[in-house]
Amino acid sequence: MIRAPLLATLLTGLLTPPLALAASTPEDLLIEQGHFWQARKNAPRAQETWNKLLELDAQQPEALYGLGLIEVQAARLPAAQAYLRRLQALKPLPQQALQLEQDIALASGDNPQRLVDARQLVSEDKPVQALALYRQLFAGRPPQGDLAREYYDILAYTPNGWQEAGPGIERLRKLRPQDPALMLIQAKHLARFPASRSRGIQALADLSSRKDIGGEAAEYWRQALVWSGPPGPAETPLFEAYLRQHPDDAELRAQLDKGRALSRSGGLDPQLARGIEALRRNELGEAESAFQARLKTAPNDANALGGLGIVRQRQERFSDAEDLLSRASRQPGGARWQAPLAEVRYWALLAQARKAQQANDFTTARARVEQALRLDAKRPEAPLALAGLQAQTGQLDAAEAGYRRILQQDPRNLEARRGLIDLLAESDRPAEALRLLDTLTPAERAKLGNLDRLKATQALQEAKLAEGRGDLQGARRALEIARRADPDDVWTLLALARLQLRQGQAQAARQTLDSGLAKDPQRPEALYVRALFALEQNDPAAARELLGRIPSAQRSPAMNGLAADLDFDAKVSAARDLARRGQQQAARRQLAALEPQAGERAAALGGLAAAYAEAGDVERGLRLLRDVLAREHTPDPTLRLQYGEVLLRSGADDEVNALLHDLQGQRLSATQRQGYEDLLYRYRVRQADQLRERGDLVTAYDTLAPALAQRPDDDLVNTALARLYLANGDADKALRLYEPLLRRAPDNPRLQLGAADAAVRARDTAFADRALDRAVALGADDVAVLTDAARLYRQLGREGRATELLRQVVAVQRRDAETARPLADAPANPFGPRRGSATLASQAIPPTADQLLAAAKTAPPADVAEAPRDSAAERALDDLLQTRSARITQGLTVRSNDNERGLGKLTDVEAPLEIDFPLGDVRLAVRVTPVSLNAGSVGRDARSRFGGGPAATQAAPEGSPGSQSDSGVGLAVAYSDPQLGLKADAGTTPLGFRYSTPVGGVSLDRPLTDNSRYTLSASRRAVIDSLTSFAGSEDARTGQQWGGVTANGVRGQLGYDDSQFGAYAYASWYRLLGNHVADNSRGELGAGLYRYLINSEDSRLTLGLSLTGIAYDNNQAFFTYGHGGYFSPQRFYALGVPLTWSQRTDRWTWQLRGAVGVQRIVQDGADFYPTDARLQAAASQALGAPAAYGGQSKTSLGYSLHGATEYQLGRQLFVGGNLGVDNGRDFQQLNGAVYLRYALEPQDRALALPVSPYRSPYDN
Repeated sequence: MIRAPLLATLLTGLLTPPLALAASTPEDLLIEQGHFWQARKNAPRAQETWNKLLELDAQQPEALYGLGLIEVQAARLPAAQAYLRRLQALKPLPQQALQLEQDIALASGDNPQRLVDARQLVSEDKPVQALALYRQLFAGRPPQGDLAREYYDILAYTPNGWQEAGPGIERLRKLRPQDPALMLIQAKHLARFPASRSRGIQALADLSSRKDIGGEAAEYWRQALVWSGPPGPAETPLFEAYLRQHPDDAELRAQLDKGRALSRSGGLDPQLARGIEALRRNELGEAESAFQARLKTAPNDANALGGLGIVRQRQERFSDAEDLLSRASRQPGGARWQAPLAEVRYWALLAQARKAQQANDFTTARARVEQALRLDAKRPEAPLALAGLQAQTGQLDAAEAGYRRILQQDPRNLEARRGLIDLLAESDRPAEALRLLDTLTPAERAKLGNLDRLKATQALQEAKLAEGRGDLQGARRALEIARRADPDDVWTLLALARLQLRQGQAQAARQTLDSGLAKDPQRPEALYVRALFALEQNDPAAARELLGRIPSAQRSPAMNGLAADLDFDAKVSAARDLARRGQQQAARRQLAALEPQAGERAAALGGLAAAYAEAGDVERGLRLLRDVLAREHTPDPTLRLQYGEVLLRSGADDEVNALLHDLQGQRLSATQRQGYEDLLYRYRVRQADQLRERGDLVTAYDTLAPALAQRPDDDLVNTALARLYLANGDADKALRLYEPLLRRAPDNPRLQLGAADAAVRARDTAFADRALDRAVALGADDVAVLTDAARLYRQLGREGRATELLRQVVAVQRRDAETARPLADAPANPFGPRRGSATLASQAIPPTADQLLAAAKTAPPADVAEAPRDSAAERALDDLLQTRSARITQGLTVRSNDNERGLGKLTDVEAPLEIDFPLGDVRLAVRVTPVSLNAGSVGRDARSRFGGGPAATQAAPEGSPGSQSDSGVGLAVAYSDPQLGLKADAGTTPLGFRYSTPVGGVSLDRPLTDNSRYTLSASRRAVIDSLTSFAGSEDARTGQQWGGVTANGVRGQLGYDDSQFGAYAYASWYRLLGNHVADNSRGELGAGLYRYLINSEDSRLTLGLSLTGIAYDNNQAFFTYGHGGYFSPQRFYALGVPLTWSQRTDRWTWQLRGAVGVQRIVQDGADFYPTDARLQAAASQALGAPAAYGGQSKTSLGYSLHGATEYQLGRQLFVGGNLGVDNGRDFQQLNGAVYLRYALEPQDRALALPVSPYRSPYDN
């Protein structure tokens, strides 16, 4: 590959401190200082220097150019043009004017990008296309300065390019005679051409003594001599001069010896002389013909035999060469052929080693290499072969040491550098590999031969570096370059496909492989790569099928190893499937049977250990790996990484951290490095999750950030980020994170579950339902998926579906346990080791080898029949069954007030019975409520205010309205849907009442945010203030009947509670309708707030403030015919201070609730008979005055005190009750209740806090 050369040399020259240079005048000194600061890109100092120079000479071209260049570099082209005009005005035109003109042109328009593109083409070994772009940049002007040097260097490597490049370089040399880089470029190209080779070699020899470019010059010097072949008499001094400085260069010394041997035979025979000259020109066919012609006339001519032997050596026919040189050395005067003979034997052994290595016969290959080393330990080829063999057999450290020993003796050895580059790449050390690649000159790259492969190697290393820093786009660009450089390399294709897969582009990844392998898709290497890619897609079945197409005889050891691993993994996967389906005991039995097959293979043991962890026996998995680690003096990093994975699953994060820290500085292969990065990645995600669970969201995000940067498109880190957003209350953002993940992997049940969780929090019930249904369909046999889905279904209120799933899981687990029970019942081995011996689980990882050996145990595998008493699914099912249990509740309630007997006074006794039960995801209830009401008899002084009123009293002074009581039985059914927050009921006021009427309602109670809710309801309810309003009244004197009032309307409420503070507000409107009763309407507004003084798991104490306002259209608080007999002020205001204390123990829960406040009541006056003018007139006539009730307004203190409790008598039986008093200025009401509740499912959950006592359906 050709590149812009000698940048390091140029910089070395430019950065030479000015004081070290010979500066004979102040002008010279300022020029050197200006160049110095400009080379260091210190524009202010350079500008200061150039301005000082202009003070000495206003037309100084170096100063004008330096200042113009500063403007170009700062993209201030108009200012640069001003300096250019000053330079162009000088006579004669200085070279600096041409240079600045080129600099300005290069900085204009598209030229900067064009220059980048040209250099990129050079790096891709496309010099012809690159030169076309360079010529566009020059626009017909002669190239100037450093860019001209770069251009001519590239041009010289192209066919016939030297015809233009040679004069161009010569022109530059005249302008810059002391430029060391130009000297080197000219010398190396002169050495490339036979006509000027001697002059070039001599120039390179002279330059090799310089400190700035001596190293590169010496390498080019050597290469030029190698190209020369065996020297003739004229070239011999050039070799001798080199060997005086490098006496240990065995290759060139052997080349010189061949030249001398050939020269000494000169003049003996024309055919022999012709062969020798052809050999020097490396024209092997002509040389072979000449030597064979000589041997026909002189079969034992030592020189002809030796010459033909050298031809065979160059043809790599080492056996023939050895035979010919051996015969030559035995002839009279043939001693000079002993050295070439030894060299041929050396090369023959290496050829045999290479052949054995290609046949995977590494033992023979090693033996032949060691024989070559014994023949000649100083030459580098045998050590190179040994290092290559070690690298191929996985002895990376030994191979690296071998390569570095060779480079210590010969730093410019190309093969050693190439081998080391490949080894560093294999060891996942791309930065080191790239640094070494950058030291190769164009000539060295050309000498390595496969420049495309070299370019691909460099691009692959750049891709690894980019991927390591999270730059997936950069990695992809580098891999595309590698692919273009070497399109047939299957490993580049695989790397690119893997990267596309990481970016979620599965289809593009498959197309990449398909197109790259289309030439011969059935060749073993192609099938092998496809199998590896199938594993990347988690499709081991496809990988096994692809490997099965490769004939056994054509499989490499790696292919056979993969096939064996896949077979083993399939058996482990089958066991894991059993575990996922809940058959953990069966899974453990299968895993135990596989242990002997795993041997001590790290990957196999790691897979077994992970499977044991999934089957619920993490300790067994850890013990498997510990046993192997204990036997290793230096444990294999792969095995330790597998151990770390199981530790991570077990929750031993401290040990994982220690292991990661210990492995951080170790030398790992590419695969091991990837395993390390994977473990570190998962560890970071785990740490972030733990911090999130502790509520430290800021630190959790900081911990997650490196993983996000490393793998921004990966499911694991994005789901962890979504959980962070959920914890922060941003469910919508969490759900948006899942959307692209689901588009890429719609068949991943875990992603569907995570998205459903986010949707539940975001209250997107429809999305949550779809995702859950999809997850259950995809993971129908995965007990973990089903268990998590059940949890989310329950959160949605779909408790029936949750119960159904949990029953499936528990049934599978119980069948599995029953299958394993015969093993559990078998008698224990009395001679086996005891259980419970100490393990290494609490030790830091990694322990020393001695510690591991000391702690290694001989305990047998864990009893495969052993299982946890209650699985997570069983516990969840039990809790759900308790929640959904059918219940039978029988209560008795008593309510009584101190109002006027026969009118507002009421004693209400009810015995409600409720049977409620689940039906699918909803609950139904049947309610039967016997009710007995007693208001007492109307007193004599109250008869004029009841029923027929004054007229009836006047007509029958001794007549009694009759005793005011009633009874009946209420019936109702109720429905509740927890998923929707919907409740509904329908029934009647007690049948048997004077007026029985349908009642019922519907309500919707749903969350707005995590801490707020809203409630909407519409209802028709009995007004139970009095017998008149609840059941209806009758005046026995007149036969009049009226009452039975219902409130018909709507109510809405908003509430907020963050467990520290709470607030609420509500509003309602009702139309009050009754029989022969004036219609009325009621509006109500209320609000309140409260603070938790105590809020613990078993105790709560709140203090608050409440405000209520109620308004009725008219006053219906009376009991004459047409009035409803219920409290109905025109304005009612109450400001209260409520205090509530709730407490519970294991079997008892209670609540005390009290409030004290101020009430303001305003009541208007009312006619005795608001619905009948005739009766109103008769009442006024009887009274001799208008028949009307007076209005009133009053302000008073009020209080209320209520207590409730519930006690668990047994696992299924509960008893509870409540007692309360409400007191105002002219009113006091007492109420109490007791109840028994029987649950069909045994209950062992915590009792409710606060307690919610059972109440009558008519308790509004």
